[in-house]
Amino acid sequence: MRKLLRKINTTLVVLLIILSFDYGNLLFSSEDIAAVKNRHETWIMNLPGVVGTAIGDCQGSPCIKVYIKEKNPELERQIPKQLEGFKLDIEVIGPIKILPN
Repeated sequence: MRKLLRKINTTLVVLLIILSFDYGNLLFSSEDIAAVKNRHETWIMNLPGVVGTAIGDCQGSPCIKVYIKEKNPELERQIPKQLEGFKLDIEVIGPIKILPN
């Protein structure tokens, strides 16, 4: 009985270690990426043509989405490809209009 419990405990520990490698990075990245986005959001939003930012998914990895009004190569050159290790993804969504209540 003792050997069985030891095997079960060992299996559970190994399983937890494996899961922490697979999913732990995503959990920590989510907290880190939010802080990175918050630190840089003001200057990004002050770029003419930028209408929003968000945290998104880029091919299975967390990234910072930068939404712009229209395709603008000059604006796109001002937006870095990465911030503090996180990819920035530029997406054209058009102008944002506030709807009446």
